Amino acid sequence: MNKGNLMQALPIVAAAYGRKFGVKVQVGGAKASTDGRTIVIPAIRDEPVAKTLAWGYLTHEAAHVRFTDMGVYRRTAMKGPLVNAVLNILEDVRIENAILGPYPGSVKTLDETLGWLVREGATRAAKEADSPPMVLTCFLLTMLRYRVRRQAVLKDLAEESERVLRMTFPASFVHRLLGLLAEVPGLDSTASTAGLADRIVALVEQEAQEPPPAAESDDAAGDQEPGEDDAAGDPEPGDDDAAGDQEPDEEEAAGDQESGDDEVAGGQELGDDDAAGRDALRAILSAGEDELPEDLFEAVAEALNAQTAGTDTPLLPSLEDYQGYAAIGNTRLAAVKGESAKLAARLQGLVQAHDMAKTRTARRGRALSTRHLHRAAVGDDRIFQRTDQRMAPNTAVHVLIDLSGSMAGGADRIALDAAMSLALALEPIRGVSCAVTAFPGPNGEAEMVTRITSHGDRVAARAGAFVQNARGGTPMTGALWYAAADLLARQEERRVILTLTDGGPNDWDSANAMVMRAGT
Repeated sequence: MNKGNLMQALPIVAAAYGRKFGVKVQVGGAKASTDGRTIVIPAIRDEPVAKTLAWGYLTHEAAHVRFTDMGVYRRTAMKGPLVNAVLNILEDVRIENAILGPYPGSVKTLDETLGWLVREGATRAAKEADSPPMVLTCFLLTMLRYRVRRQAVLKDLAEESERVLRMTFPASFVHRLLGLLAEVPGLDSTASTAGLADRIVALVEQEAQEPPPAAESDDAAGDQEPGEDDAAGDPEPGDDDAAGDQEPDEEEAAGDQESGDDEVAGGQELGDDDAAGRDALRAILSAGEDELPEDLFEAVAEALNAQTAGTDTPLLPSLEDYQGYAAIGNTRLAAVKGESAKLAARLQGLVQAHDMAKTRTARRGRALSTRHLHRAAVGDDRIFQRTDQRMAPNTAVHVLIDLSGSMAGGADRIALDAAMSLALALEPIRGVSCAVTAFPGPNGEAEMVTRITSHGDRVAARAGAFVQNARGGTPMTGALWYAAADLLARQEERRVILTLTDGGPNDWDSANAMVMRAGT
C-alpha cells in the first residue's frame, strides 16, 4: 500500500481525527451532521476552505460527543428558543475549552474556522439597529469567545457588542448579567451550563418587570410621595433643583422645565431609557427562533454542505462492534485449525520485510565511510561502509470480507472461514499484526463496517464474530478506505489489504480509483 498517495486524503485525515478524539467519524454523502455519537463529514472538494471547515466542524462536534450530556442538553433546550440559544453559546465555549486540555493543538483548527466565519459575516458584533434578542446573543457569543475561549479575532466585535448592549438594556441588568457570566470559566458539566442558562433567562424575566412602587424605597428621594419626610441632605419638595420630586402643578415641574436645565433633563432621559430597556427585555422573552441567531456550527455545517464533491458514495464508514455466537464460532475454529497450520509455514516468507542491522566497515563497497578515511594513510583499506540486512517479519494485514447479499448461499461462510484460518495462521508470527473487518454494517448499512478482530486480538477470543450472514449491498470503496486508514496508523513497514469478495462493488469507478491510489 502506497503511503504517500493516501496520507492527505480526506478519509485518512478524518479517521486520524476520530482516533485522536475517540469518536466515530464517517465521510461521505452530501450533508454534515452528528447524532451525538457519530460525526458525518460530507465528501468535500479538495480545497483549502473546505478542509478548514471540515476539520473545525469535526473538532467542535467531537468535543460535544466527548463532553456534552445530550440528555441534559435536550431537556434544557426544550424550555424555549431563548434558553436554547443561551445554552448553545455557553456549552460551545465550555466543550471547546474542555477539548483543548488534552488536545491543545486543536486551538489552531478551531480558531481558523472562527476566522472564516468572521470574514464571511456569519459571526459579527451587535448593531444598534438589531432587535434586542440579537443584541443579547451577539454580545454573549462574541464576549464569551473572546474573554473565555481567548479567540483574539473577536476583540473588536466583543467590545462593540458590549457598547450596544449597554445602550439597549438597563444598567442594572447589564451589571447583573456580567456577574453571572463571571461563572462561565468554572462550568464543568452540561448540567452546570444548563443551570447558568436558566439563571440568565430568569434575570431577563426579573429585570423586564416594572420597578416596585416608589414608596417602598426609603432611600430614593426622587420617588417619595409629596408629603413624605425627606431624608437628610435631600432637597425639599419645592427645591428648584429637584424636578423629579416636584408636584405636577409646580412651575418647575419636570415636564415644564426648560431644555437648558441639563441636570434635570438628564434624569428624565434616564427614566426613559429604563422604560425602553425593560421593553427591550420583554422583547427578548417573546422572541421566536427566527429572531435568534443560527447556531455557530450549524452555519459551518451549511457551508460544508455547499463544498461537497457531488458523490453519495460512503468514503469512510464507521466501525460497529459485533460479538456473534461464541459456541458456533468455537466449532468453526476447531474445523479450520488444520488448514491454518498449513498456511502458517507458507505465510512466513510472504510477510517478511527488511530489518536494518548495524553498519560496518569493509574493504569493498559503493559508499565510503567518512569517519574511517584516515585508515588509508596507514594502509588499512577498510574504508567502505556496508549495511547488513536481515529478513524479519514486519507487516500489518487488514482482511476485508464482502458479506453483501450476493455472497449468500455459502460463499459468505467460505469467506469467513478462510479469514479465520488466515488470521489464526498469522497470529503466532512475531512482527505481524492482523485485523479482520466485514462490510457492509451489521444490518446492511453502507455507511458502516463490522468489526471481527482488531490488531492484537486473539482469534479464539473473537471466534463468535466470524459467525455472520450475507446482507445488503457491496460498499467496497468505503471498506477499502477504512482498511487503509487503519493500516496507516500502524508502525509496521509493510501494509497489506486483502479483500475476500465475489466482485461487483456498488461503485466500480470509485473502488477502482481507491485500489489504484493505494497501490501506485
